[in-house]
Amino acid sequence: MLAKAEPLQYTPQQLKARSKPGILMGTGTMRLSVMCLAGFLCLLAGLPALEAKEVQTVKISRFSAKKYGDKPFVVTAKSSSKLPVSIFVNGPASVDKRGKITIKGAGKVRVFAIQMGNDQFMPAKPAMVTLEVAKASLVIRAEDKKMKEGEKTPELTVTYKGFVNAESVKNLTKPAVAKLVETGKGKRKKHKIVPSGSESRNYSFKYVSGDLEIIRKKKSFFGRN
Repeated sequence: MLAKAEPLQYTPQQLKARSKPGILMGTGTMRLSVMCLAGFLCLLAGLPALEAKEVQTVKISRFSAKKYGDKPFVVTAKSSSKLPVSIFVNGPASVDKRGKITIKGAGKVRVFAIQMGNDQFMPAKPAMVTLEVAKASLVIRAEDKKMKEGEKTPELTVTYKGFVNAESVKNLTKPAVAKLVETGKGKRKKHKIVPSGSESRNYSFKYVSGDLEIIRKKKSFFGRN
């Protein structure tokens, strides 16, 4: 047979003791929160202090001005952490693993230096240098010509000097054209051969004019040729 349950009975002293406030007094949720907080603090006390990573900087070394056709050159960059730095480029150029840059054309080239950090150092803020690669200078000269008076004007031709990277007139966007221009009057009249009109992304042009000499027919004593 089951024993009959009897209601709990407390003495006035016991009831007074249970009504005193304590650190875990309150609802069940409050008690659980206080216990979790206490356990978390104990856990933190047993962990080693976390060290913050050090800041580092990157700097790109200076280099001289460049123009199209210049030989490849090496760009160096150093980090304050002494960690290796990677070089990247944007624009008409390429770079190898050693930081050697090869110019592919005239224009704006941006050089970037990057260091991604490690367990001790934070990633560095990338450094950037902008390089304006100048055009190569090309001299276009009109060739001098001769002709006898009354004959057909000879073909007007030009020569080029200053091509780089084994290039030729085929690498120009547009070749030069020579035209005949008359200057002066009477006996002072001259015929100049003037080149112009060449176009290229990688070359600037200097034009040099030539002369067309017209050989006059000699007249006889009687006014005949």
